[in-house]
Amino acid sequence: MSIEKIMNRWFAVVGASLLWIAYGAAYAWFAFNKVLSDPDGACQFTVIQTARIFSAALFFVSLMMIFSSLRG
Repeated sequence: MSIEKIMNRWFAVVGASLLWIAYGAAYAWFAFNKVLSDPDGACQFTVIQTARIFSAALFFVSLMMIFSSLRG
């Protein structure tokens, strides 16, 4: 087995790990959205502010999927 083939396997492992971290970020938004946007809570973000962060996270997950599929 060549060194290049072994390195390609590690790229797949790292890419999959990053993808699962991104999915975890999306899940965390669903779990913590109510706490973050609570007017009496510690953070006191608006719903729009938390939605923008979630939208940016999903956008970058989509970009990561596109670029990882182009690598082939």
